Amino acid sequence: MTQPTTSRPRPGAAALACVGLALAVSLLAPARGVTQNLHGQLSEKRSQLQAERSRQGRLSAMLENYSAQISRLSSQVTALRDREARVQQQLAVKEAELRRAKSRLISLRKRLHTSMKVLRERLVATYESAPPDTLNLILSAHGFNQLSSRYEYLSTIENQDASIVATVRRLRNEARDTVDRIQAARDQLAAERAELARTRSALQARASGLAAARSHKAIVLSQVRSNSESLQSDINDLQGRIAAQAAQQQSAASGLAGTTSLPLASSLGPVPAGQAISPFPASSPVTWGRTDQGVDGTTTPGSPLLAMGSGTVTIGHDPAGFGTSYPIIHTSFGDFYYGHCVPTVGDGASVSIGQPIATAHTGTWGNSTTPGGFEIGAWPPGDMTAGGAIRSWLIGLPRR
Repeated sequence: MTQPTTSRPRPGAAALACVGLALAVSLLAPARGVTQNLHGQLSEKRSQLQAERSRQGRLSAMLENYSAQISRLSSQVTALRDREARVQQQLAVKEAELRRAKSRLISLRKRLHTSMKVLRERLVATYESAPPDTLNLILSAHGFNQLSSRYEYLSTIENQDASIVATVRRLRNEARDTVDRIQAARDQLAAERAELARTRSALQARASGLAAARSHKAIVLSQVRSNSESLQSDINDLQGRIAAQAAQQQSAASGLAGTTSLPLASSLGPVPAGQAISPFPASSPVTWGRTDQGVDGTTTPGSPLLAMGSGTVTIGHDPAGFGTSYPIIHTSFGDFYYGHCVPTVGDGASVSIGQPIATAHTGTWGNSTTPGGFEIGAWPPGDMTAGGAIRSWLIGLPRR
C-alpha cells in the first residue's frame, strides 16, 4: 500500500521569502537615512531662520533709534532757524540804528567844522581890527555903565563862541560813542548769527548722515526679511518632503506587515458624544492647510480659539517653534496643543468646553509668517505624519 507522503516546504520558497524581507529592509534603511538627513536640514534651516529673525529685530530697533535721533535733530535745526531769524531781525535793527548814528555823526562833524571856521574867522578879524586895549576901552567909555555894557558884550560873545564849540564837540563825541557801541552790538550779533549757521549746518550734516545710515539699514532689513521668507519656504518644503518620506516609509512598513490603515483619531481616546467641539467659533472663517506634526491653517487675526472639551490648560514655551507661550488643553479624550496662538488663560486653569483659551495672533508667533496662522495637533507632538491622523477628525468637529 502506498504510504501517504507528507508535504514539506520547498527550500526555494523559504529562500525567496528571506530575500524579499532583506530587500524590504534594505529599501527602508536608505529611506530612514534620507529622513534623518531631511530632519537635520530642517533643524539647520530653523536655526538660520531664528538667527535671521533676531537680526531683523535688531535692525528694526536700530531703524527706530535712527528715526528718533533724526526727529530730535530736526527739532534742534528748527529751533536754531527760529533763533537765527530773531538774531537776523535784531541785527537789521542795529544796522538801521548804526546808519542813523553815522548820519548824525557826519552832520555834527559838519557843524563842528563850520563853528570852528566861524570862530577862527572871527578871531582873525578881531585881531586884524586892532581891538582897543583895556585902557583905551576905559578912556573911551562914557561912564561906568557904558564901560560895563561893553565888557559884558565882549564876554558874552566870547562865552557864546566857546559854548557853541563845546556843545558841538560833546555831541560829536556822544555820536561817536553811539556809533562804536552800535558797531560792537552789530558785530556781536553777526558773530552769533554765524555761529548759529555753523551749528545748524553741522546738525543738518549729522541728520543727513543718519538718514543715509537709516536708508542703508532699511535695505539690509529688506534683504533679511527676504532671506527669512526664503528660509521659511525652504522649511515648508523640507517639512513636506519629510511628511512625504514618512508616509512612504509607513506605507512600505504597512505593506510588509499586511496592513494598509493609518492610526485613527480614536487612538487619542474615546470622544464622549456631544463633548468635543471645534476650536474655531462658527463666526470665524477657517482655512485648513497642510499637515505635519499637526494640522496647519489660518483664521481671522485676533479671533478667539475655544476649548475643544472640558479640562485643564498648561502653557508651553517654544519661541522658535509654536511661540513664546501657547496653550495645551488636557481633556478626557486627549491632549492637544494650539500652536502659534496666544493664550488668554493662565497655566493650570480649569476650563469648560467652548470657553475661549487663546487668540489668533495679529502678527507672527513662533515659527510662523502668517497673521492668524495656527497649528493644532495631539500633545505631545509626534512625527511629521501625526497631523494626517487627526485632520479629518479635527475638521469634522461641530462648530458653535
